[in-house]
Amino acid sequence: MKKKLLIVAAICASLFVVAPAVSVSAAEVESEVQVQSEQSDIGIAPCADEIVTKFRLIDGKKLQYRRWNQTRGYWVDKKWIDLN
Repeated sequence: MKKKLLIVAAICASLFVVAPAVSVSAAEVESEVQVQSEQSDIGIAPCADEIVTKFRLIDGKKLQYRRWNQTRGYWVDKKWIDLN
């Protein structure tokens, strides 16, 4: 029982020592983030390509699909793929 009490007391004491240092570093990080957001007026640009799935129906029976890269303007798949 005494060991558990000593462990809990040690954890609480360490939190009192670490807590002020953590709050100071958090305040510094927030000010840096605000400065960076004020300086950059570039905007948000997506990095990933936008892929669109195109469908076609052949002879009213065969359903096929193919993926088109909307960002770069080319077919992702070389051939049409049968869906059913």
